[in-house]
Amino acid sequence: MALHCAATLVLVPVGTAPDDAAGAGAVVVGPLTPGADVVEELQALADLHRGERVVVPVGPEQVAAVLEHLGRAAPTGDGANRPVRLEIGDDGWALVPVGP
Repeated sequence: MALHCAATLVLVPVGTAPDDAAGAGAVVVGPLTPGADVVEELQALADLHRGERVVVPVGPEQVAAVLEHLGRAAPTGDGANRPVRLEIGDDGWALVPVGP
C-alpha cells in the first residue's frame, strides 16, 4: 500500500463486467450499501486501496450523490450508464475523464 498515492475508483452500474470498466488487474469490491453515506464509503475504500484501481458497483442515485459532492450535474440518457472514474487521495477528489 502506497500511503501517498491516490486510489482510482471506477464507479460502474451494478451488473457491469469489471474488466470492461477498469481493465484487467483491478480490484473488484461489492456494491455500496443502499442508503449509506456514499462519499464516506468511497473515501474509506480509497483509504484502504491507495495506489490501486478499484471497481465499485453503484446505483444511479449513488453516482448522483458523488457528482453532487464534486459540484457536477448527474448525467442523463446514455451518460447515466457510463462508468465514472475518480482519483481520491490526500489532495481531495478529482473526476477523471473516461474514454469513449
